[in-house]
Amino acid sequence: MFKKAINQELMRTNNKAQILRCVKAKQVVSKRELTEELGLSTTTVATFIRELEEENLILNSGIARSTGGRRSLLYQLNPDYCYTLGLDLQVDRIVGVLLDFKGDVQAEKEVAFQGRDEWQVVPLLKTFIHDLLATHKIPWAKLGGIGIGVPGVLNNEAEIIDFAPNLGWKNVDLPAMLALDKPVYLENEANAGALGEVEFGLGRNVGHLAYISVGMGIGCGLIIDHRLFSGHLRNAGEFGHMTVEPEGLPCRCGNRGCWEVYASNAAALRMYAEETGNQQITFPEFLLKCHEDDHCATNVLQTVSKYLGLGIASVINGLNPEMVIIGGEIANVKPLIFNSLLKEIKERTLEKSYAGVRLEFSQLGNKAAALGMGTIVLEQIINALT
Repeated sequence: MFKKAINQELMRTNNKAQILRCVKAKQVVSKRELTEELGLSTTTVATFIRELEEENLILNSGIARSTGGRRSLLYQLNPDYCYTLGLDLQVDRIVGVLLDFKGDVQAEKEVAFQGRDEWQVVPLLKTFIHDLLATHKIPWAKLGGIGIGVPGVLNNEAEIIDFAPNLGWKNVDLPAMLALDKPVYLENEANAGALGEVEFGLGRNVGHLAYISVGMGIGCGLIIDHRLFSGHLRNAGEFGHMTVEPEGLPCRCGNRGCWEVYASNAAALRMYAEETGNQQITFPEFLLKCHEDDHCATNVLQTVSKYLGLGIASVINGLNPEMVIIGGEIANVKPLIFNSLLKEIKERTLEKSYAGVRLEFSQLGNKAAALGMGTIVLEQIINALT
């Protein structure tokens, strides 16, 4: 009898969770559609819809068009139930998005910084979080959680940053240092970017995706069979540290000749400084010079593009993805490098793999990772509720 009662409660919880997730997936849905989609009885659906309304998780969003009979009420997630913050901690800036419970973007913010020491960056993160909420009048109580994409390797529990070479961080417990009374979730920024593309960008309905995050370093987020692939020790996708020049320049990771030493934003700035002596130029300024057809800048861009294509070809040969998306500010010069990049990739990729892949530049600007982190937090909240 006791076992039967437990099974009934589990079934009840499962049915309620299915309905909530279906409302989330469909965005706007009627009871009739829920009944047909989930194979549940009309009474069961009606019961849980009423409970979810009472809990403020969903709300009525109008009436469906008439199809000849009685018109159905439509339901959606309550966007104001709670909010999530998705942050992308880059080497030189913080990018943030505020999502409502439906997953719609309510606000964006970006702040540049210089000092990379964790003791300097953590206070900036805390200020960033509180300012973004205050500016958009979101009460602290309404914040469901914070997700932070970081340019480094996490421990197995995704709670500590083991190594972030381009920040110079080792064994940093970022959630503990932030000391916020809200859940804080971490993920590698390239993995977060891949999820952002799947949810908001060109990666929708793509089962096998490689997201190449090009910033001051290079990361790669992998979607395999529609799921994020993190590897045995959560260390997959560190293609930025594959060797492209065996006797090449040293990398912050301790190796020599790494891909990111030759194909990242930092690589472009280093090469430009070597050519011109200008060590103060920023990457956006460098891109502007490329658009202005500055000879030195365009030469450097073509060199960086050549190395970028070389590395992407290796990713394609090894993983056979359906789509490769290049993210980062480099997307702003797509017209200047697309053809030469594609040529480099084609020359170095197996014919069958090349024929089956689409190369795209992200349309999300520099927000892919922040959007992905906001989505991760929303999923955690849904899991906790169901």
